[in-house]
Amino acid sequence: MKHLLIITLLLLSGIACSSDNEALPDPDLPLSVQVDLLIDQNRYEQALSLLAGEDREDPGIRLALEKTHLNYALYSMNTFDQTEMRTRMNNALIHFAEVLKLNPNNIVAAEQIGQILSIYEMIPGRSPDPEVMKQLRELGFGL
Repeated sequence: MKHLLIITLLLLSGIACSSDNEALPDPDLPLSVQVDLLIDQNRYEQALSLLAGEDREDPGIRLALEKTHLNYALYSMNTFDQTEMRTRMNNALIHFAEVLKLNPNNIVAAEQIGQILSIYEMIPGRSPDPEVMKQLRELGFGL
């Protein structure tokens, strides 16, 4: 009987843990650790929400924002089906642009923007959203 009770409790705690996957990380953890946990789970919007009210001039916050935007952009580039390519590429470009606003020397973001734009150049009549292109032009990119 004891074994049945223990097994039942273990199963219930396992189910509870798996359903908590969408819960925010422990708020007692350092903010950078919370953000890293969310990035590891591809929960970029939640990570950005955590950082939204923070001081963007703080070097640690800037680094966390840069890391979140970069990972979000790479995720957007690499996880899509053909029917949502434009949406995902626009999202990737937006986040790569945010990375460059935070750190103009981020080579990965600059190279990925160049790669996406070169793909658009090969497809007649296709381009990123006009608002996205406006942001990219401000950063020195164009089609």
